[in-house]
Amino acid sequence: MSTDSPAAVAASGLAFSYTSGSALTSADITLQPGCMAAVQGPSGSGKSTLLALLGLILSPTAGTLHITGIDTGALEPADRDRLRQRSIGIVLQDLGLLPFLNAWENVAAAYGPRLAQHRQEAHAILDTLGLGKLADSPVNELSGGQRQRIAVARAAVKQPTLILADEPTSGLDPKASDAVMEALRAGADQGAAVLLVTHDTAVAGTCDQRYVLDDGVLSTIQDPVAAASAQPGETRPNAKNNRR
Repeated sequence: MSTDSPAAVAASGLAFSYTSGSALTSADITLQPGCMAAVQGPSGSGKSTLLALLGLILSPTAGTLHITGIDTGALEPADRDRLRQRSIGIVLQDLGLLPFLNAWENVAAAYGPRLAQHRQEAHAILDTLGLGKLADSPVNELSGGQRQRIAVARAAVKQPTLILADEPTSGLDPKASDAVMEALRAGADQGAAVLLVTHDTAVAGTCDQRYVLDDGVLSTIQDPVAAASAQPGETRPNAKNNRR
């Protein structure tokens, strides 16, 4: 990868205020393609607001945000929407899967309503994530971990620049959690920057970069164990063992 390539995400002084008060005071974050990063923090600290800003759902009240070198603050609303649809995949905390569609149809829905035109892409990524045999299964018949991986597949199928995941392992047992993290890592291996919000310290510990968000301020966690960590996109050898 060329060192001249722009960062997948570069945010500086990012802030957002609701009418009721400030939700995010200051966030500086840079994510390179292939990097997995985690944000931890107490409830109400601004994590959901940060994801909404990086996902171009909210516009910051202060600061700058560049996606692959594009200054998102200079874009018209329609151009922001196109950039989000083309370059950003989001895994919602409630997953947002459509119960009347099967697994591959839910993945293909990332492209829009013409599902059949994208059946091949949906099947391909489900195969990659070990869900190929379940492609035709109704999602309401699948386990929580399987549904989580389908949500990741939907976010990653268009090979976006950025994948955002809100508590992607919440409520899962360790085996299912590991499978979801491996699915997110697969997205990073394809070149996406992956940012997840989590309360699980063990999950955060498998990521390449770690941040804490407290009282609206985002700070980097300096992990001494990570001094010799893998380069972005490489899995640490003991990543899964950290969960045992």
